[in-house]
Amino acid sequence: MLGLGVPQATAIADARAARMRHLDETGVYCQVIADGGMGTGGDIAKAIVCGADAVMIGSPLAAASEAPGRGYHWGMATFHPTLPRGARVKTSTRGTLEEILVGPANENDGRMNLFGALRTSMATCGYQTVKEFQKAEVMVAPALQTEGKVLQKAQGVGMGH
Repeated sequence: MLGLGVPQATAIADARAARMRHLDETGVYCQVIADGGMGTGGDIAKAIVCGADAVMIGSPLAAASEAPGRGYHWGMATFHPTLPRGARVKTSTRGTLEEILVGPANENDGRMNLFGALRTSMATCGYQTVKEFQKAEVMVAPALQTEGKVLQKAQGVGMGH
């Protein structure tokens, strides 16, 4: 359910710490770009709060009706004997690039309106800027995966469905 796995969250946090050490020693700020397995606005928000300045989101963009791959994209860069960059992965078209990035969302699964989800996460936590949000305290709590979703699950509605 969390998309952004603990190993990636830890790697981003470690890179943030190294960036701050580098900044202190040299005065040079290095951007941290999170890459890997992010498919929802919540995944993006978690990467930012762990310290990323930006994220790479290939699969969500490949699902745009304007995407040049027409429903396909290159998956992980694993070896394949006849393909240059790993496996060609089929995805479904979810909407326009604008809908995927800024909405409106026609689904309630977090894969549409990615920027809106980031803004909502920031506002819910009380932050107005990405730089402030990057400094939020992070807590890993397995109960949060289902907390507050009991009524949604029982009624078969919303993201708890």
